[in-house]
Amino acid sequence: MEVEVIDGPEEAHIDQETQDNYRIWKKNAPFLYDYLTTHPLLWPSLSVQFFPDLEKLSVGSQESSDPETVAQRLLVGTFTLGKYTDSISILRLPYYTNLSRHVNIDRLNYHADKQEFEVTSASSKKISTVQKINHLGDVNRARYMPQNPDVIASCNNFGSVSVYDRTKHANVKTALADTDISPPQLRLVSTTSSHADIFAIDWNRQQEGTIASGSMDGQMCVYDIQKMQKDNDEVQPIWSTSSESGINDLEWVPNHDKLFLSASDNGVVQLYDTRQQNALSTFFHSCAVNSVSICPGQTTTFATGDSNGQIDIRDIRMANSIHHITSHTDSITQIKWHPNHRRVLGSASSDKTMRIFDVANDKLLFIHAGHMLGVNDFDWSLHDDWLVATVGDDNSLHAWKPVIESDKLATATS
Repeated sequence: MEVEVIDGPEEAHIDQETQDNYRIWKKNAPFLYDYLTTHPLLWPSLSVQFFPDLEKLSVGSQESSDPETVAQRLLVGTFTLGKYTDSISILRLPYYTNLSRHVNIDRLNYHADKQEFEVTSASSKKISTVQKINHLGDVNRARYMPQNPDVIASCNNFGSVSVYDRTKHANVKTALADTDISPPQLRLVSTTSSHADIFAIDWNRQQEGTIASGSMDGQMCVYDIQKMQKDNDEVQPIWSTSSESGINDLEWVPNHDKLFLSASDNGVVQLYDTRQQNALSTFFHSCAVNSVSICPGQTTTFATGDSNGQIDIRDIRMANSIHHITSHTDSITQIKWHPNHRRVLGSASSDKTMRIFDVANDKLLFIHAGHMLGVNDFDWSLHDDWLVATVGDDNSLHAWKPVIESDKLATATS
């Protein structure tokens, strides 16, 4: 077990109850996690995503003296509300694959002020910044292309979708005062002149270079960046339609190159086929739907998270919800099925928690309560089943692996 927790944001901005709950969580963290590290961010991030690569650190390197040391990369962005130059960053997370072999109990140091033990010898692996790309406007969402993770798409508060090839940008800015915007390789142009916020983008997993976007004025567009013209960085949509309400999220059906779901501010979720204009199916909710996720292991099943904190489990072939989860106490910000276990669903909320559910057995497996403000986004690691990354309004990134009871784990993964 490795636990490294930084101090939270300035307590003047946090209510007393939240501060007290944070101290209780921090004191109990060594019993709740197999691995936990927290990293301060200068600004809140609305996005976090594990890259698909895994780096095995060589024996004798500065970071590793053991072949079981690895590193993963994370994609994050800034949300400054115009107070500073925004940016997309790639972070590097090194950690032991089997920490228990590396913890020497004799080296546990008691910190009197924190009233807790610290494993100083095993906690020296820090998250670092690999690359920073200055960005026009808030990074409402950033996602890499599955077929080529060097290609990163982002959307902002000016209604723009940009595509960056990270290999064409410097790794680290040389000057601290550098506020120049890094021009993207491609700009995805809408069919309207609206400049409404865009929060919804998703790459197609089956069709390389195809990406969908949805804006808060209801405009949805699909682009094929492989159809770009030489000497022109603007890409026109190959398909578009409009909704009566703002689009909060959308996601392609994982095993299909033409079908995607959209989630709207008026509580409507719709299934679209880009071979035709109108929606194939419509699903209704009582309030705004903030997030939608399709189960990768059973693509007729999808989940929605709404502004009341309720999660609905649905079947594309049925009009009504087949299951409700009412665990959260505030608006859902993100939901996402586990990439390898089709019964497991994660959800993040403005109630300051990220929760893991065994949907099939109607069980709450774990609550991560380490953020002092709302959780904006989370992601599952593709190399460690239970390693999760979360980002919150408290200007922090958490990477953690929970302790889950063996009987609950067995039923969730069977």
